[in-house]
Amino acid sequence: MKKIFFMIAASALLAGCELDNDAGDMHVTVIESFERSTLGEKGYELGYTGDYLVCEYGYNEEWGSWNGFAVSKLHDMQSAELSNQYSVYNEAMASGDNCAVFYYDSYSDVKDLMFRYTRFYSVGSVKVNLSTYTWLTIRDGNSFARKFDEGDYLKVSFTALLSDRAEGETVDFYAVDYRDGKRFVADDWNTVDLSRLKGDLWGLRIRIETTDVNEYGACTPLYVCLDDLTFSVDF
Repeated sequence: MKKIFFMIAASALLAGCELDNDAGDMHVTVIESFERSTLGEKGYELGYTGDYLVCEYGYNEEWGSWNGFAVSKLHDMQSAELSNQYSVYNEAMASGDNCAVFYYDSYSDVKDLMFRYTRFYSVGSVKVNLSTYTWLTIRDGNSFARKFDEGDYLKVSFTALLSDRAEGETVDFYAVDYRDGKRFVADDWNTVDLSRLKGDLWGLRIRIETTDVNEYGACTPLYVCLDDLTFSVDF
């Protein structure tokens, strides 16, 4: 099912187009759910190009490693192995068949979500769910990372990218929050309000932070799954 759709606000019959009669401009609301990728048997691919955006990725051939964005249709909720790094910890996507998987590697060049055309973009929200690999590692620990305890957290930060990728405001979402007696876990699709990211956006930058670190950096695998990114475009 195609998940990018448009609405005409005046009639509420079509999805996401508003016409400013005074200025003569068209205002289009888009819900990007990463359905343009036709995924084969392996169930994922690196990077993504939609009608209005590009999700960047990097790949190191020497190490066979990657960072940035992938698109996946996988939802194996049992395996805590690295081979299951593309699965969302959920029986279904927020909508449709695919979601985006973001992997943050602080040692690699940053990879962003960038809007494709010179328009005025503003963002509304995005749905966030933990990856299986990340959550099972946090819940149980493994040979590299410890099990989370009181005071621990996994924070996902969304930063507005302005002209020439200058950073603007940031919205933080605690995908796991064990601070102050809380036991919150984003093991379902959670809507994160991004409307505070004001300005003429060129894109979004995502970072992930964990309290489980050592002298070399994060021990927790820094993955998060995204779906139904809502944004507006002015033509």
